[in-house]
Amino acid sequence: MKITYKGILDKAFEVLGIITLPYIFILSIIANLGYYQKLFFRSLLILFVIWLVIGICKRKNITIPPIYRFIIAVTTIIVSTSSVSIYILQRKGELHNPEWTYFVYVDAAVLLISMIIYVCKKELFDLGLRLTSLFVLLTGVWGYIDYIKLAFEYINKDRAYVLSYRPFSIYMNPIPAGQIFLMFLWIPFFMGKREPDKKEQIINAVIRTIVYVPFIILTKSRSIWLGLILTAVVWFFIYRKSIVSGWKQLSVKKKYICAVLMAAIACVGIPAFIKVVIARFTGLKAQQPYYLRLNYIRYTLEQYANSRLLRKIFGHGPGRSKDMITASPYFEPPYNICDNAYMSMLYEWGIIAIIAVFVIYIFAFRIVIDSAKENRKSIAVYCAFAVIACIIPIFFYEAQMWFMVGTPMAIFIAGGVYKGMQQLHK
Repeated sequence: MKITYKGILDKAFEVLGIITLPYIFILSIIANLGYYQKLFFRSLLILFVIWLVIGICKRKNITIPPIYRFIIAVTTIIVSTSSVSIYILQRKGELHNPEWTYFVYVDAAVLLISMIIYVCKKELFDLGLRLTSLFVLLTGVWGYIDYIKLAFEYINKDRAYVLSYRPFSIYMNPIPAGQIFLMFLWIPFFMGKREPDKKEQIINAVIRTIVYVPFIILTKSRSIWLGLILTAVVWFFIYRKSIVSGWKQLSVKKKYICAVLMAAIACVGIPAFIKVVIARFTGLKAQQPYYLRLNYIRYTLEQYANSRLLRKIFGHGPGRSKDMITASPYFEPPYNICDNAYMSMLYEWGIIAIIAVFVIYIFAFRIVIDSAKENRKSIAVYCAFAVIACIIPIFFYEAQMWFMVGTPMAIFIAGGVYKGMQQLHK
């Protein structure tokens, strides 16, 4: 077989397309842990340049859909206005949170890289995301191992500590850990081949459910629970006909087995879950995070309403929401952020960012609704569910300040708003 220069380039393109997404995600975790942050930023810059060049070279063979054009336009505006704000703040000596300036560039770079991969060759995006999902699944298993080790170590010393402990695997905090697992609950992991059959798809989904759902419950994050409930309700409502049809096609023996398993899970799991939920919601209104969030939201909206028109449209710049909260009469340490991604985006990036977010949600819902009508699924549908899973959680914490959360969110937006030119595969 003759080796050609074009063949080498095509193979390099495929390898790069497959490894880019898992590489970026793994580096984002390491960067959040405080290691190799420069490597993360430089890697993003290099990958952005490479994929931009690839996109330009392949521009005649790809189609950029209107929703991508809209997202690119909004992203360009946000990056441009943020850069101007950063420059002005530096000149005035008022850039108090320089680390917050990175978030907008990281999110934009990951989003654009993911979109280029998706429109250039969706199969590479699909495979890269499945490999990323496999990695996340392994971190979920590791989270259980770590949790069990802790339980055995402290169960006789401090039982209360074990019962109140909120596991987070390698993700530093139970809230971002819960959101990562919630998003990847909807993303099939790599099983050795690109096109798994229906039986393998079911096994894949069952494994993800077994690993992620109990872990999400153990994180004791109310916002992640609500996100899980929302996506489960959306999934059941949209695919209710397929679910009922699939149930009818099962043999009597399989129906009995499923019924026994569901009854066992209900008998064991539901009482324990109710106990955890009651503990987390009891006395909620008296808790500091509850009333602080309400005060911070109210104050942010007041400050936004009193801003100049250009600030309302384009925002005040990266990190300014943190300064605003710290200077507010409601500030109570250590809570020096809005703890609400929507409010931070509104104040820092302006109303155009909020409009873009809701347009993205609308397109994600359209993807899953269309998939039910066609009775077909693709990576776009899985990404759309991951996007929908973010709707509630990011209302309760600053998701964009976590590279390891913002990175997969940007990837899912790229894959979850446009199903591609090809027909969705079964």
